[in-house]
Amino acid sequence: MICSVVVDIETKQVNRSFDYLVPSYLEHIIKVGYRVKVFFGKRLVVGFVVAIKNKTEYKKTLRPICDILDVYRPLNEEFIELAKYIAEHNFSFYASALQTMIPTALKISYQKIVRLVEGTTLTLELKVMFGSKKELPLEGRTPPELALIYTAVEEGILLLDTKFKKKRNETLKEYLYVLDETIPPTSVQGKKLLSYMLELNEPIEQSILVEDSGFSKSVIKTLLSKGIIGAYKKEVFYEEEKMMTERMKISFTEEQKKCYQSVLLGKQETYVLHGVTGSGKTEVYMKWIEDVLSMNKTALLLVPEISLTPQITALFKKRFGEEVVIMHSRLSMYERYSAWKKVLNQQVHIVIGARSAIFAPLENLGIIIIDEAHEQSYQQDNNPRYNAKEIALIRSQTHQCPLILGSATPDVVDYYKALNDDYKLLQMPHRVQNRSMPVCEVVDMAQELKSGNKSVFSKQLQDQLCLCFRHKEQAILFLNRRGHSSFVMCRSCGEVIKCPHCDVSLTFHAYNNLLKCHHCGYQQPNVSGCPACGSDKIRYVGSGTQKVMDEIQNLIPEARILRVDLDTTKQKNDYEEAFSKFKNHEADILVGTQMIAKGLDFSDVTLVGVVNADLALNIPTYDASMIAFNLIEQVSGRAGRGNRAGKVIIQTYKPEHYVIKSAKKHDYDAYFNREIELRRLTAMPPFSQAFEITICSKDASKSFEEAQNIIRSLKKTAQTSIILGPAEALPFKVSDVFRFTIQLKVLEDAVLDKLREIYPLYQSNKDVDIKIKRM
Repeated sequence: MICSVVVDIETKQVNRSFDYLVPSYLEHIIKVGYRVKVFFGKRLVVGFVVAIKNKTEYKKTLRPICDILDVYRPLNEEFIELAKYIAEHNFSFYASALQTMIPTALKISYQKIVRLVEGTTLTLELKVMFGSKKELPLEGRTPPELALIYTAVEEGILLLDTKFKKKRNETLKEYLYVLDETIPPTSVQGKKLLSYMLELNEPIEQSILVEDSGFSKSVIKTLLSKGIIGAYKKEVFYEEEKMMTERMKISFTEEQKKCYQSVLLGKQETYVLHGVTGSGKTEVYMKWIEDVLSMNKTALLLVPEISLTPQITALFKKRFGEEVVIMHSRLSMYERYSAWKKVLNQQVHIVIGARSAIFAPLENLGIIIIDEAHEQSYQQDNNPRYNAKEIALIRSQTHQCPLILGSATPDVVDYYKALNDDYKLLQMPHRVQNRSMPVCEVVDMAQELKSGNKSVFSKQLQDQLCLCFRHKEQAILFLNRRGHSSFVMCRSCGEVIKCPHCDVSLTFHAYNNLLKCHHCGYQQPNVSGCPACGSDKIRYVGSGTQKVMDEIQNLIPEARILRVDLDTTKQKNDYEEAFSKFKNHEADILVGTQMIAKGLDFSDVTLVGVVNADLALNIPTYDASMIAFNLIEQVSGRAGRGNRAGKVIIQTYKPEHYVIKSAKKHDYDAYFNREIELRRLTAMPPFSQAFEITICSKDASKSFEEAQNIIRSLKKTAQTSIILGPAEALPFKVSDVFRFTIQLKVLEDAVLDKLREIYPLYQSNKDVDIKIKRM
């Protein structure tokens, strides 16, 4: 038997499969999707089995695989094909696409064991091997012993399993994270540890690094002392909350009923469900899933933000109990592994999760639902790049099941396809129980400034906040910028305190008196004097969530204020605790960034303030208007979801902008009609495929030179496609790397083929790197 293996080495030359022999004792065990250890040259590397066959076209003698890494097959044929698609269409390597589908817990060292199956009879050789023990480690077994064990596994006498080297039931654990990757470790082990943690890209328990992955405490201590990695302690609980299922009888509105009946289960079709905030989309989702379960099929529900999972999880667990499992990046490594294992073993039939949950190993999918389908967080921007919506469409085609794209503000491309019959359009234009949409009032902040009001709050918003507090109602204030002030400036000479590694100003955070870079993570103590002229006339310019919170406290000293952004919700439980507090009226006002803008349902919120509606409008991307409209409309939808009417104050310096005017009236169609015409005129999606190429180098001249070379190469191929650039990226410098961008509006396949040729050429280039992103 021969298996084709993709080795985990990211270079152009090995971005394909290689054939290896399968030892006879593994022939009944190995399958497509297992990870194996193989020799590649002189290196022992990890590889992925992507095919099994009986013949090879290679003339040379094949090397055997050395070992199987997995007990449970992490990938099946469906995911092998998906990885191939991601690699070919998103400019990444086959191996990195395969790696992104593997649970992080499988990437650490764990013990493979073989366990006796109760009630079975062992052969004499196995009795000698086991003695009085009920389980044995596989590590160190000879090939004859492995042959004996794997044969017994195939016969059902023994069971393969995994075991971590230490039971981790303590609640207080020490976690390590990368603090500054720009500081180079001096030792080989230090470099390996840093590389390992960068690959994991998340905090990891110190005990895992020491006991399971083999790093010494002294190496960890050295990296901690140099500030390369940091540490913190937190309580971790692995026991899942048990909830009693409650089969609720739902009385649908006519709109809900019509949408529910329009979806044909058992057939692939993509539906755009356009339902205003509060129209009852979640209830319809649950009814579809209930029908799918009755057909002995499984269901997948994606949500865009981790912050949405606590609330939606509570609803689904109340309805479906232990049929539901949650998958997202803020779970601990072991929680994710446990969830993945339950799905793999078909112990659960509903998966709810963020972007990466699209790779949940669900068999026999009956429906895929993407809630808030307009959200950009479904697009992964770091390698391997992929769009969860695109992968969902492929999976729905594979399983012949419906794909639902639900949103109050559908993505412009999706809505265009629905209007042109590529997708089916479902509409729920009214809230349940005849509740009215909140009344929106637009405030021109330029006029506020002229009238002498220098506060971040308009007079109208101040009055409404005080009124809301007096009536014991709740309010939400939205500002898509964390921190206290946007930047720190010297009033004497105009110097702005900038990041030494990036071409951006540092953001002031008052709670710990630090200046931070939100691009590379650099931070420094706040300054009391200007580093350029020595003046003490330091001014804090702009408003972040922390400054907004401080101003409210000055306005209403008695108010209990809760702030939710990336600075205040670093750990998984921070989200649940914050939203639970607000739901239980332990806070009067919720201040936050976009993580509070959607999906949340608080019946006593009667006021929403959009502190600065222009922030999203000023993003230098073609879809800035769509992002701005979505954010304003989504956060507006948090008001008036209970029995009391809601009000929204939109503060802006551009009251006549079509986004602001459409959002004020909750008029998605007016917004869409204007937006689609602008895109038609500028040949942006859906009228082209848009890509952005970013060329990066520590030498600005090299970066620019390569950008020009790429443009020349593309122009030889392009007939009708539009190529713009090179231009300095925003920001131009990030982490001491200079960046130029090229924008493409692709109208022919030949240009895409040329891009696929260009991308691998830079993967071994030490001086210049390129990133290709679908816009």
